[in-house]
Amino acid sequence: MGHNVHMPNGNPFGRASYQHVLSGELSHRPIEIEEMRTQIHTPRIFPPGNRLPGFQSPGPDPGPNRLQPPLMCVLYATLLVALSGCQSAFERIDHRVESLMAQTNREMGGDTKTPIIKAWELDTTETRAQPESDPITEKLPTFNPSAQELEFLPSASSDTEQVISRLEGYNVDYEDATQLDLEAALAYAMQNSRDFRFAEEEFVLASLRLLIERHQWGPRFFNDFSATVQGDGTDGLFDTSLRLVNEFRITQRLPYGGTVSARALARATEDLHLRTTGENTQSADIILQANIPLLRGAGTVARESRIQSERNMIYQSRNFERFRRTNLVTIASQFLNLVVQKKSLVNSERSVTSFELLEARELALHRGGRSTRFEAALSQNATISQLDSLNQARERYRLSVDRFKVQLGMPVDQPVVIIESSFGLPTPDIDMNEAVQIAMSNRLDLQNRRDQLADAYRAVHNARNDLLPDLNLDASATLPTDPDRDRAGLDFDPDEISFQAGVTFGLPLDREIERLNIRQAQIKLERRRRDYDEFRDTVAINVRGAVRGIDSALFSLQIQEQGIEVAQQEKASIDAAPDRASSRDNAEAIDRLLRAQDQRDDAKRNLEVSILEYLRDTGQLRINPEGSILPLRGMEFSQKSDDQEPKTPGENAATPPPMAE
Repeated sequence: MGHNVHMPNGNPFGRASYQHVLSGELSHRPIEIEEMRTQIHTPRIFPPGNRLPGFQSPGPDPGPNRLQPPLMCVLYATLLVALSGCQSAFERIDHRVESLMAQTNREMGGDTKTPIIKAWELDTTETRAQPESDPITEKLPTFNPSAQELEFLPSASSDTEQVISRLEGYNVDYEDATQLDLEAALAYAMQNSRDFRFAEEEFVLASLRLLIERHQWGPRFFNDFSATVQGDGTDGLFDTSLRLVNEFRITQRLPYGGTVSARALARATEDLHLRTTGENTQSADIILQANIPLLRGAGTVARESRIQSERNMIYQSRNFERFRRTNLVTIASQFLNLVVQKKSLVNSERSVTSFELLEARELALHRGGRSTRFEAALSQNATISQLDSLNQARERYRLSVDRFKVQLGMPVDQPVVIIESSFGLPTPDIDMNEAVQIAMSNRLDLQNRRDQLADAYRAVHNARNDLLPDLNLDASATLPTDPDRDRAGLDFDPDEISFQAGVTFGLPLDREIERLNIRQAQIKLERRRRDYDEFRDTVAINVRGAVRGIDSALFSLQIQEQGIEVAQQEKASIDAAPDRASSRDNAEAIDRLLRAQDQRDDAKRNLEVSILEYLRDTGQLRINPEGSILPLRGMEFSQKSDDQEPKTPGENAATPPPMAE
């Protein structure tokens, strides 16, 4: 914990009561707004016998040490604020931000998630890792060695067997590998993904901006204290005086334009050389002021910043929920791609085994004189080619897994095992026109564009307000202390109240800039309208494409299933009469079966992703706080996993996984 004194609203006395601080007493409880207002407007704001800093009460002069109690008050107040806890104010801010986000999400409805502020240490550098580079150094060192300082070590051997051995060494199993199925991957991303954290922080920043704007529209408290020493020299001798001024004020912005304020102004002047003779003065004033526009700047235009901040908060709430849905589709698509790649590896390994059996058969036939050397060499070449394809596929898979780890926010060196799984989404019964209408109503980003178009309309209205003439009402009233007394203290004299009120009218002689601003606002409105129309049409196109994508994926899956049956029948016929088929026929049959299996797996993935994209594009995708899909009414999931039950991220596997990356 640091010891920087937090001074809210510029008040050097922190949260202590203004009354008790000035009287030499400190309150150990927070002062509420209404209580402070009561103290400000109560004539007995200071207990009898107590003094303002540097002021003398009407009673007997206590002597030359009369300035000591106020100085002790400042010391006590500073110590109290320092000991009250450096983080309490920031904890209150975090609580207000979380409450504001939760309230906005509740008003938005649906299955939403409120970001949780995780013990931010933005102001406590001791708890965070220091940057490697000095943040205040102007001349930064650069590490950039020359070619002579760098060393390149050529490989001692490029033997094929050694290369194959190194490649096989990459396919190691780890007992502590994290097993990830689709649900676990989504849950991990919800907690650790960098993109998700960025989206959360955008929501939090919108909340902070709204809290700042709301604070500016509430009562604001300020206290300024100044001390001035002035010396006038005469024949080498200086007459030195001390002038103390304390101004406490409250300001409030009005909802339809203008401000009102209340000030308590206290002044004291003391001759430092003649302090025992009573050559000092003190006085105080209570001043009420109001400035209210009646034409230009009046009305809802005065609240433009507040209105826009409130609406921006809703926009960001929608954006965050929209991000959760699109992020789920992104993570799920990448995971299903890994599943397809992993299945392709399994298919490739089976193909290698088949080619090796074919190679052994052709070699045996060649040794028995029943086949030519060409056929045997052709089978050997096919085996080597398939091994090369398998190694390249393994490297692509490893690279894809590492990139997926980065997407999840997982350490790259953390070994994982991808468990073959999916959502098992049922195929929806869709009417294209109905799907488009659903998207027009449900899409959160489309609602944002529609409401931002209304913002542009409001901007034109606000710009037209600037063409009006200026007509402002100014009023003030001052309650001073008794002007006939040098040491008036807080002896306010109602008979000396003064006030003034006036109206200022400004002719709109020069409004050229304002008219230009109106043209700018009108052009921005037209651009916003075109942007909305284009985005709406794009949404409709994407929904239509998603509907057609489901039909296309269904058709492709059926074709690939038939293709597998044909390839299996072809391979079975060759195996039944191997002497009738050449080595080339065998190799091509194996290759066709491999491609058919890969294409079938890819079609399954495309169907699952197409359904996800349809739900996303129509705005019907719903996600629980853990990051998984919430089933809609009538939606039943099929079997999600073809493998063993996965463990949660970070939990060690009980047995070595089949292939850890």
